[in-house]
Amino acid sequence: MIKEQEMRQMWCEEPGQLEMRTRPIFEVGDDDVLVKVAYTGICPWDVRAFTGKSSVAFPRVLGHECVGKVAEIGSNVKYLEVGQAVAADFIVKCGRCAACRRGLSNRCQHPIYQQYGGGYADYIRIPQSNIYPLQPETSLKAAAFMEPLACVVRGQNGLHVKPGEVQIIVGLGPIGLMHMQVARSFGAKTIAVDLIQARVDKAKELGADWAVNAQETDVAASVKEVTDGWGADTGVVAVGSARLVEQTLPMLAPAGRLNIFAGIYPKDELHIDPNLIHYQEYVLTGSADSTPQDNFQSLKLIEDGHVNTESLISHLLPLEELGKGFEIVKNAQGLKVMMEINP
Repeated sequence: MIKEQEMRQMWCEEPGQLEMRTRPIFEVGDDDVLVKVAYTGICPWDVRAFTGKSSVAFPRVLGHECVGKVAEIGSNVKYLEVGQAVAADFIVKCGRCAACRRGLSNRCQHPIYQQYGGGYADYIRIPQSNIYPLQPETSLKAAAFMEPLACVVRGQNGLHVKPGEVQIIVGLGPIGLMHMQVARSFGAKTIAVDLIQARVDKAKELGADWAVNAQETDVAASVKEVTDGWGADTGVVAVGSARLVEQTLPMLAPAGRLNIFAGIYPKDELHIDPNLIHYQEYVLTGSADSTPQDNFQSLKLIEDGHVNTESLISHLLPLEELGKGFEIVKNAQGLKVMMEINP
């Protein structure tokens, strides 16, 4: 049982303003799990919300990339124990709408977002259906990537990657570097592209077949060279830029598939010759969020060692320094910023 009486939550009062509050620790309902948070990763969406670029209601507690240990369980929770390490999914799906019935719960029409507050807090309360147990030997820092990696997994599954194909990944932040690793785990060769040399070097370290600094090299020429003029079979644009989508599409091979993975803010328009899609038989697609199946696959990739997530952490900060963490992510410094709440 927990000994503390109060918990901390970092509230975003309005765009640009954070305030640490204390409150009584959540009471646990029959189907709920109380988790003492160890680590919560900063997602770029959190930063967009904090800076007022996403239409969300304030005040609120942000944070949804969360791991910790079970502190208390409800009377109906049978398969978890106090002290067990777990990861959490903060979006509760309805399970009844047309999307959920079709296996598209990532597009649930009646989702509940962070009903009990976000992960920038000492404790979270989550329904047992949204809790994912970890293997005893699993690193909590590594498992904190379950949610973003699940989104990546969904995108890669949608590209139907085949062994021996070549995939180009544009943008080598944490998301792009996970895309590269998942593509490699599916048997693809990878061309990793970024403007920041440290990120290009990280891609090399993590196994990219070719790593290209777009400031120094003609990317389109490089793709032609390494594919003997064929082009990339699949591609991911992991940067929110319509121009990069336009530039990357012609680098694909015939029947190539391109995933627009990053949201583009402010909104922009694509200017693409439809004949390019018609004659080359290109497939231009996107993906967003994840399903429980994606979460399970994500954890398996982490726990089996196919995707190295922990090495993507460049900053570990205490909860009090959340504002500093947002600034680091906003300025594209380092890679993953992780809040170390109760390590």
